[in-house]
Amino acid sequence: MKKLLTILGPNGVGKSTTAKAFVEQYENSAYVDAEWCRYMNPFSFTEETKQVVIKNLYCLLFNYFSCSKINTVVFPYGWHGERKCIYDRVIEKLKEQKIDFEEYIIVLDCSKDEIMRRAIKDGRDEERIKRGLENTFLFYNDFDYPRINTTNITPLDVAKQIRLLIP
Repeated sequence: MKKLLTILGPNGVGKSTTAKAFVEQYENSAYVDAEWCRYMNPFSFTEETKQVVIKNLYCLLFNYFSCSKINTVVFPYGWHGERKCIYDRVIEKLKEQKIDFEEYIIVLDCSKDEIMRRAIKDGRDEERIKRGLENTFLFYNDFDYPRINTTNITPLDVAKQIRLLIP
């Protein structure tokens, strides 16, 4: 059965970097970049733009799940703000189309100092870092999914730990 590996966590924790490391390490996997699916200027969550994002994400996931060569789709994503309802709608649409997949959700976390260090290294501006810390740093603490602390390990090591969590 196909697998959807959703990687959650606060801004700057390493979701995308870990997802890319996973795909590079494990054959028959694909990466869906949610950032690309909502890359608009200017971007705001309106009903119209939410529908565009839902359709973009759905099409990418549907296409990968339809490919016989792909077994695992890795999807780094954030559930804060409007994003959880978008995620839920995409999953609902896939199920409506009878796409058969198992969903695995992993939460990444790390220290606040490490998040700030990574965000600066990634070239994020001070306002974006501040907003990310305020809105997402503690947001994922109450989710009851397997967790991996990424503070002192490489994205490749995180990907290997994730692989141990999914059959």
